[in-house]
Amino acid sequence: MLQPPELTPKSWVDPTRETIAMKTKQLIDVRLTRQFSVPPQRVFDAWTDSKTAGKWLFAVGQSSCVEIDARVGGWFYVAGRRNGQKVEYVGEYLDVVRPRRLVFALLAEKYSLNFERVTVELNVRESGCELSLTHATKPEFMQLARRDWANVFERLAVVLAQTGRNAA
Repeated sequence: MLQPPELTPKSWVDPTRETIAMKTKQLIDVRLTRQFSVPPQRVFDAWTDSKTAGKWLFAVGQSSCVEIDARVGGWFYVAGRRNGQKVEYVGEYLDVVRPRRLVFALLAEKYSLNFERVTVELNVRESGCELSLTHATKPEFMQLARRDWANVFERLAVVLAQTGRNAA
């Protein structure tokens, strides 16, 4: 016998609702911070300028195509080579507050078939800014995400140092 809708569990009416909630519970936050001796605007611009991002973001300076539309609802696409293999990263910007915050859904199909939420926050410090990154990922990708983002931060620091010398 069928139950009236008000007595029917939500998962029976809308099975995706419970499935999404269940998947979300399985994610953990990987958090990293890094100090930079440049203003937050410079770091923000490095994340949102295609030419600059192609030097350090995701594909280790081997980017063949970088497209960035840094606005809420905008997308980014980065294609290149990583460890000798072709890799593509796509994402959608969920929140953009210049020069303080970027939130995006990230998909790297080679590593995961799910979009994962990444939050980048920039806070002013006396000698520049602090970048805090939070990546919600599956537990099995925690170490990989931590290592990869630490490497991204290192490459970003090099690019910021180079652009600082070129701008002077």
